[in-house]
Amino acid sequence: MNSLFQLENFAVDTENSQQQHFKLLTDMMSEGLAHCQVVYDDHGVPIDYRFLSVNPSFEKHTGVTPEMCVGKTILEIMPDAEKSWIEFYGKVATTLKPETTTGYNKQTKRYYTSTAYSNTIGEFMMLFKDITQQVELEKAYEMVTKSTKLNDDLLENLQDGFKHCRIIYDDQNKPCDFKILSINEAYSEQTGIDKEYICGKTMLEAFPQMDREKLKLFCRTGVTGVPENFIDHCPITGKIFDISSFSPRKDEFIWIVRDITEKEKARIKLEEAYQKVEKSEQLKSAFLANMSHEIRTPLNAILGCSELLEEKDLTESNQQKCLQHIKNSGDRLLTIISDILDISKFESGQQQLNYSHNCLNQIIDALKAQFDIIKKDSNIKLTSVKTLDNTESCIKTDAARLEQIISNLLENAFKYTDKGEISFGYELKGDFIEFFVTDNGRGIAEKDQQLIFERFGQVANKKNKINTGTGLGIPIANGFVKLFGGKMWVESQLNEGATFYFNIPHLPGEHHSEAKEKPTILVAEDEEVNYYLLEMWLSEYCNLLHAYNGSQVLELLEKEKVDLVLMDIKMPYMNGVEATKEIRKKNKNIPIIAQSAFVMQSEIENILSSGCNEIMTKPIKRQTFQKVLSEYLPQLKF
Repeated sequence: MNSLFQLENFAVDTENSQQQHFKLLTDMMSEGLAHCQVVYDDHGVPIDYRFLSVNPSFEKHTGVTPEMCVGKTILEIMPDAEKSWIEFYGKVATTLKPETTTGYNKQTKRYYTSTAYSNTIGEFMMLFKDITQQVELEKAYEMVTKSTKLNDDLLENLQDGFKHCRIIYDDQNKPCDFKILSINEAYSEQTGIDKEYICGKTMLEAFPQMDREKLKLFCRTGVTGVPENFIDHCPITGKIFDISSFSPRKDEFIWIVRDITEKEKARIKLEEAYQKVEKSEQLKSAFLANMSHEIRTPLNAILGCSELLEEKDLTESNQQKCLQHIKNSGDRLLTIISDILDISKFESGQQQLNYSHNCLNQIIDALKAQFDIIKKDSNIKLTSVKTLDNTESCIKTDAARLEQIISNLLENAFKYTDKGEISFGYELKGDFIEFFVTDNGRGIAEKDQQLIFERFGQVANKKNKINTGTGLGIPIANGFVKLFGGKMWVESQLNEGATFYFNIPHLPGEHHSEAKEKPTILVAEDEEVNYYLLEMWLSEYCNLLHAYNGSQVLELLEKEKVDLVLMDIKMPYMNGVEATKEIRKKNKNIPIIAQSAFVMQSEIENILSSGCNEIMTKPIKRQTFQKVLSEYLPQLKF
């Protein structure tokens, strides 16, 4: 239940982070933006649309506040709203094809150009701007051009670019070019084209590389006399222009040009952000469904085997099988919970590294021995590569996290390799240690290689038949590599295997000498079963003392010589934090390792500030215990 709670919180945090980024983009836009839902009649015909959200510029362009429109339909707000707008947006929400249109709104008495797009059937995003001033300028100019003399002062003071052209026809009476009669200063400034250079020339004389089909489209208004509005990306200047074209007289056309390069880039960025949020929604839903399966599967095995163990006539062999299934399923659940917690800590910026002196060769050897055991039934040969001797391989690092990175990559290699060989190891390269994990498995297509580093990426990657696991292993490993100050990358071809690389800074460490005397460890633990487990794990390698509460810890430290304290935090009479503070008043050097079920940052800070050297979070595996103890008691040989 707790893992599901953590999972839901993490999914919500991820969603909130992306939505906040999306909202920041929309709030800064000068264009109006609205997210709407189409209302259909019984025959599936759009008859209205409801506002779900609007940005601040929506009110500026329409005079309608968010309070007046959100949750309401357009016909509730404006009963006489034009049906053409409803039909336009309904078409986009039904076909999922983006469209742009220009029209007049009787209620606001303004002209608008609107682009609508949709990724979800029945919903759409409208992005619009007020072009009333532009339309009125066009009308004003149309009136001016009815006289024999153009009003030069009016044209030169226009903030928008102006270009007046006459069509040139070929022998078959088809438009083949057009002559530029005049332009204003605004046109020169926006396009970067000098007035003296272009005026009096034809388009092909000024720009011979001009696309002929595009040139015919530019002439269309002069031929038909029908005004047009379109967006043009100019390959010559690299800019994007909003162009209104109309014809003052036959065979002539006028352009009113506005540079919208930055606005269009912002719109494209906004659309990409919107699509990313939509994609994230889909991935989150798929991830939650996958997590439900991943958690319920081992739970089913644990509950089922537990019921079987209650039967009196179960054979000893079957009892052992049930216990093994319970252990394996418990390990699987623990891995899922650990993955979710790790990602949550990365999201909240609370993930940290704990550096200590370690032998890199020992880490590699331990990982090889571990995978040799757990993968002994596979048809895969596992080899390791170590390029430094034991003394040179002593480094300062967080051994637990380094093991986790390599282990995640090895698990991934075994998962996608049916037979052959997997190799892993390291090499010193300048100021960095470069690690690798190579397999000859399925490989990864180039287009999918970036996907595997994204959280939940495997959920959507159906082509690689990913059906189990959290999909967080490699993203977690990549997150830790970045925390170390390194980077991770992959080289692979489909059906030819893959090699994952990562590097971390090389920090030379101290080599610990061996000692023969058995150390003494004081275990502060009020739960008998927990102490029994530690006794089974450690009694062979060290002397153990047992204290049931903090008061007994202080008493035993006065009587016995103790090399290290394993301190449970939640105990009666005097808890672990209080006991640690008392110990530190007299002994500043003895290692105190806390054992706690708390994982929140505030609890961690409280425990460490009391004087504990390190925290191990329950449940704790035997291998983790042995590794941490070896860091503080090098004479221990497990």
